[in-house]
Amino acid sequence: MKLAILVILFSITSLSSLHSQVSENWLTFFDFDSLNANNLETIVSNQGSIRSRWVSLPLGTYNEIIWDQGPWFVGKINGEPILSIIQWIKGWNYSPGPIIQNTAAMLIHPEDSLRYRVYKISKGDDQTNPDYAEWPTDFGAPLDQNGNPLIKGDQTLWTIFNSLDSTAINTGAWRSPLKTAPIEIHETIFSRNGNENDFTDIFSNVVFMEYEFINKSSFPVDSAYIGFWSDIDFDAVNNNPAIDTSRQLGYCWSAEDTTFYGSIPPAIGYSMLYGPIVQDPNSNAVFKGKVVNGFKNLKLNAFRGIADDSHIDSLTGRVRSIMDAQNQARGLTSNGYPIINPVTNQTTTFPFSGDPITGEGWIYNSWTSGGAGFVFFSGPFNMAANDTQWVMIALIPAHGNTGLNSIELLREKTDLIRSLSYDSLAYGSINYGITDVQEPNSFIPENFSLFQNYPNPFNPSTKISWQSPVSSHQSLKIFDVLGNEVATLINEYKSAGSYEIDFNASSLSSGIYFYRLQAGSFIQTKKMVLIK
Repeated sequence: MKLAILVILFSITSLSSLHSQVSENWLTFFDFDSLNANNLETIVSNQGSIRSRWVSLPLGTYNEIIWDQGPWFVGKINGEPILSIIQWIKGWNYSPGPIIQNTAAMLIHPEDSLRYRVYKISKGDDQTNPDYAEWPTDFGAPLDQNGNPLIKGDQTLWTIFNSLDSTAINTGAWRSPLKTAPIEIHETIFSRNGNENDFTDIFSNVVFMEYEFINKSSFPVDSAYIGFWSDIDFDAVNNNPAIDTSRQLGYCWSAEDTTFYGSIPPAIGYSMLYGPIVQDPNSNAVFKGKVVNGFKNLKLNAFRGIADDSHIDSLTGRVRSIMDAQNQARGLTSNGYPIINPVTNQTTTFPFSGDPITGEGWIYNSWTSGGAGFVFFSGPFNMAANDTQWVMIALIPAHGNTGLNSIELLREKTDLIRSLSYDSLAYGSINYGITDVQEPNSFIPENFSLFQNYPNPFNPSTKISWQSPVSSHQSLKIFDVLGNEVATLINEYKSAGSYEIDFNASSLSSGIYFYRLQAGSFIQTKKMVLIK
């Protein structure tokens, strides 16, 4: 049953199953619920904090993988820095509920606190589920086309919180005051059913997170960044932070083959699937699951590895002030200096971007402890009054045969997830496993090649073959002489290898046609002739 309580003089032990530290004098409403559709039990609170554990995989006696995680918002209003943040309890300033009449809901309507809870709905639910029946559409909870609560994946959690409640601010460990900020956040977290391993169904071990950030100020926000922070805990002493910019993937890894807790270490990553949007007349973006023209999704602009919550180093220490966060969001050290990559001797906003498998590049090689993790950012952008930004992030754990093999598996999973459309991730019914996308091949090609179809000319069928040296999303499409697309033969993730497909043109008239292969950045087109 859902826990919903008014917290007064809260003891640390009363929430030891959810948080590493809790304010002892925090008077506010606290509620949480959990996703349990797949192997990741993800416990979500109505105050911005999330905890995840792996419940169905052999991780020894300790199956915790993420102690705490949640969204950040960094920006400026009228030149004054603002910060919305979840970071252990040392800078926790989220309050349950929306912003109502320029005031945090808990301050103006505490009698409605039960409505500021975490709502949990699953496929097949109806009015017998109180969360379904009481779905808070007036707070912005999403609806489907029939006006019913919108269920994404097979199980969805939705909640709303804000950073405009001064009573929800704990400034202990901060070098300067942590102020309120007029930012309202809508959080949607969902997962797909399944308790298989990654080689059978990757969605059994993935959680998707969507965040809407609303500027409830009457003034614009500029120099804004959206961040996501995590305290990853698959090992007490080896949670090394890293960033893979090509996959928009921040992760923690271990080179050990046995963790402190006696099992093979996983690699735990987050990929920014869709960042905040900005205007770009030549692009299309995804916003709240829909394609919008004339905009683009921003990519990650900065990464911050964290060695431990007690660490105060300007490169790998925790955030201790609003200016720390402002600097980190811009890709600087906490004290505002450029970051120099010691391998290239060049400035960078992505420390620890090397490859742990090959040993190339800048790799984190110092100690970590129980507070290790990272925060990454996407921006900058501006927001008008009452404007909304939206991001989507995938939590992607991977558990291989060794610590480094876990990284390889994490990359494969991330590539596959990033190749799928929003609708496939949120509403699709197809299960994807690593082995599902691997056709047998006798060798891995060295180069991309699109071969001439055979026979050519043809009537009405022909064979088209190609080869790819890397795994990627691939499309093979047919066009007429006017450039109109007349058929799509392939539009999916493919592993490295050689492929052949039959094309039947019985529905087309005689003439010249073109077939085009696109695999990552590789594009090649060839001509074929249909004679009937």
